[in-house]
Amino acid sequence: MITSTLKVQGMTCNHCVMRVAKALKSVPGVQDAQVDLQKAQAVVTYDDAKVAPEKLSAAVVEAGYKVV
Repeated sequence: MITSTLKVQGMTCNHCVMRVAKALKSVPGVQDAQVDLQKAQAVVTYDDAKVAPEKLSAAVVEAGYKVV
C-alpha cells in the first residue's frame, strides 16, 4: 500500500469533502481517502499494483474539482 497526498482546489464545504472522498474511494484499489477542507488536500491509501496515481487525480477532476 502507498499513501499519497493530493492538493485539491475548489472545495468550499463539507459536501465537497464528502464528494471528493466518495470519488476517490470508488477507484478500484483505493483502501482509504481522508479529505481535509482546511488543508485543501486528500490523503489517499491505495494499492499501487491496482491503481496508478493518475487515476486518483482523474477521479477528483471527474467529481468537479482540480488537483494541483
